[in-house]
Amino acid sequence: GRRKGGIQILGERNHRQNLQINKGATMKIFREIVRNTEMGIQSISNLMPYVEEEDFKKLILSQQETLREFYDKAICQLTCDEQEQAKSGIIEKTMLKAGVNMNAVFNNTSSHMASMLIDGYIMGVDSVQKCVNEMKKDGTEMPSIAGEIIKFYDKCIKALREYL
Repeated sequence: GRRKGGIQILGERNHRQNLQINKGATMKIFREIVRNTEMGIQSISNLMPYVEEEDFKKLILSQQETLREFYDKAICQLTCDEQEQAKSGIIEKTMLKAGVNMNAVFNNTSSHMASMLIDGYIMGVDSVQKCVNEMKKDGTEMPSIAGEIIKFYDKCIKALREYL
């Protein structure tokens, strides 16, 4: 370290490195939220042609709207390059659409579709929670959106269980 007025300044470089690590972890959680919400929005869009119950349709459309709000909040935190990395690829989107369509064609009951969405929300909770746990381990402050989206996913799961 350097000396300043007889006091040694330690850890300036370490502080800068920690800021980079913290920024990286924070960007990772925003990328994860973008990826998750984009997949949820797309899944609900893919299911809509098969939904017959009006109240179920209203529920998942309102969930989709909230997913869009989370998506918008998260994506604006990322640079252009990070946004491109976070977005699902064409192959991933095509496979998601094919999987959702296949499942819905063979069983378009609200119960089955609720179960598919619950599985997706559980995967979303798990992936965001992994990022949160990594951030806690590194001593990085978690952005509030992470806790908010986990609570939202839990609320969605609870609402969808009514249709099982």
